[in-house]
Amino acid sequence: MPITLALLDMAATTVDDTIDGRPLVLQSFADSFAAAQMAVPWDTLNAQRGKDKLEVFQTLLGSHGGLEGARLERTAQHLLGLFTAQLLRNVERLREMPGATESLRALKQHGVFIALGSGFPLDVTQAITQHLGWTTSGLVDYVTCGEAAGAGRPHPHMLHRALQAAGLLSPSSPIERVVPDFAYSQVLKVGDTVQDVAEGTAVGALTLAVTSGTQTAETLAQAGPTAILPSIAAVHDWLVAHGYL
Repeated sequence: MPITLALLDMAATTVDDTIDGRPLVLQSFADSFAAAQMAVPWDTLNAQRGKDKLEVFQTLLGSHGGLEGARLERTAQHLLGLFTAQLLRNVERLREMPGATESLRALKQHGVFIALGSGFPLDVTQAITQHLGWTTSGLVDYVTCGEAAGAGRPHPHMLHRALQAAGLLSPSSPIERVVPDFAYSQVLKVGDTVQDVAEGTAVGALTLAVTSGTQTAETLAQAGPTAILPSIAAVHDWLVAHGYL
């Protein structure tokens, strides 16, 4: 079935978050935890990529910081604020991944509705999108994040919000569960993390993983994507070669 909607991840998939040689997302996590006198291993932080960022703080404050209850929630919100502020300070330094605009343009030429879905907080998601100019140029039709949609990956909330925005699902359709008899095979999901892959495969979407982020091809393969590609720049040609466009 031809693709009619693409849900694309942002950081390390369409957006290059490398600042001074290090991934901004992971560095911002590390710096935020350091403010709480917690040293979380880099590999542990990397395994959390793709998740809603508040959920990451909640999870690791419990597992690595021994916090619970109201204290955990207060600290998670505080660290999310530090994390968000660090990202916002660096938005102007972010660039698109090589070939991202060309890939978006090629998909648009095939009539594909293009949505961006992110684990970033809403204000960061909006700031990055505005900085790159993709919505004002018409290359991106819809932008969402876990915070705005109601839940992050691997839950289907962002995907369903995008389908509703495209007019492919009724506004009254449930967003928290798979919709019976809906043809999810018309949906393309692209991302660089295990959580991205899980978001797509959970509903039966065509799911492509890219190795332009910090998770390896071996790690991504364990999540079961349809294919693993080097970057967003390779997506259009792969779709054409396999009859999806």
